Amino acid sequence: MREQTVSDDQNKFETTHVMLRQKALKLLKETFSPLRSKQISVTDCSGHIAAETICSEIDLPEHDRSAMDGFALASIDTLSASADRPARLRFSGEIRPSASAPHTAKANCAVRLLTGGIVPHGADAVIPFEDITTNQDFIEISFPVKKGIFIRKAGSDIQKGETIVTANTKISPCQAALLAYAGIRSIPVRKRPSIAVLAVGNELCDPSQKNECGLIPADNLILLKSLCKNYGVKSVTVSPCENSPEAISAEITNNSHCDIIITTGGTGPGNRDFVYNSVTKAGGSPLFKGLAMHPAKSIFACRLESSIVIGLPGPPNAVNLAFHTVIKPVINILLGLADISPNSPALLKDKVKGTKGREKLRPCLITEENGQIYADPLNFRKLSPRKIMSISNGIIVLPPDCGELENGNIVQVIKCS
Repeated sequence: MREQTVSDDQNKFETTHVMLRQKALKLLKETFSPLRSKQISVTDCSGHIAAETICSEIDLPEHDRSAMDGFALASIDTLSASADRPARLRFSGEIRPSASAPHTAKANCAVRLLTGGIVPHGADAVIPFEDITTNQDFIEISFPVKKGIFIRKAGSDIQKGETIVTANTKISPCQAALLAYAGIRSIPVRKRPSIAVLAVGNELCDPSQKNECGLIPADNLILLKSLCKNYGVKSVTVSPCENSPEAISAEITNNSHCDIIITTGGTGPGNRDFVYNSVTKAGGSPLFKGLAMHPAKSIFACRLESSIVIGLPGPPNAVNLAFHTVIKPVINILLGLADISPNSPALLKDKVKGTKGREKLRPCLITEENGQIYADPLNFRKLSPRKIMSISNGIIVLPPDCGELENGNIVQVIKCS
């Protein structure tokens, strides 16, 4: 029986479909919408993407509150106070932080107030315990008290109608605390995508199982699952896949319920690279086939109903670079983030050379010195791509035809933390 192969016409990349990465990301953003939202408890919202802009429905604090343990008083009653002639104010009760409504302070009286307690009407200052002299019925103050001192004014933290969280931004721990402080109990957030990862190759085996003689653990499965988990994706399934059109098509179909399907291996021009054609046979509609970048130039993307199928090459270093430059932006699209592929400027610590007609991705070590960000392209010729991958924490993105850049030049970097 003749071995099944891909025809020469099928395995040729159509140059008209090869596009720049940024154009491909724009196409993906235009093709796919953010995932639907869901309500979650405010206790769990930190790190999620807000699906709506959330504003405070109240002033916070709702009332003027004490910033110290002390006495609330009217500052006008202390205008003439001095060490020789202290102001004497009658002690008239106590307010605890648990009180739900303000009291009313009487003229020439002081109300004992604990931190967080509501300042009574008629009082406009709080004086700490240590700054006064007390007896059973009176307190004595030996200096004029400044109006407004040690009072947290109503609305000083946040005012009614003020934005706490903007739609399509990540909720920070501090914002989550502020939402809870504002009495908001549940938050609409974007559903996190579900992802399936398939490592294609007859030589590959499940890395969690005992390795049979001659087989290679599919470490791309561990790499991609870990990268997805580190980026906050909770649902990630991984499995090796036999390198045959039937097996690939079946696995693609079986995982079509996932939001993103990622394959590794089998995307090049070889006669045993079945993945692209298998995806289209399973119903995938091509978006692009090949990108003008190096490495991972053989990457492709298809739409399969509501799923995104992205085919990556097999080398782990290319998979790692493709995750940060393509897969992470796709996740960001589904999360509704405005900036799907953020980068930042850095100064080169060594020279680098771009690629003719293609964007070049160069692993680097990003450091900060005296407030300046540097990118070391790791020109260690004795290090393997895997070792460089394990050392690097960023990617230098060199535009097509940029030529050779000397150290000290400004480049754009993507952080991989």
